[in-house]
Amino acid sequence: MKSILEELYMGNIGFDSWNYGKDSPYVKAAQKKLENMTLLTATLDDSQKELFNGYVEAQGDMEAITRYDTFVEALKFGILFMIDIFAKDGAENE
Repeated sequence: MKSILEELYMGNIGFDSWNYGKDSPYVKAAQKKLENMTLLTATLDDSQKELFNGYVEAQGDMEAITRYDTFVEALKFGILFMIDIFAKDGAENE
């Protein structure tokens, strides 16, 4: 078996592929967002649609960066937490 870090690096473990039930608050929010985007884009001309699509892409990029940063900070915290536990456990056994 590969190490957890290898599995994570290879993409075999992921945290952005949650399975939400169709009645979950997340799915309801996503449906509402899609409905609103459909209604909004129907009112825009081509140049406004292009501008709006640029906005949506930038927002998606920002969310991806935030997800990555959150993952990195959570991983660092988890590692520090484990180090602290092992350091204290080793000190108690001496």
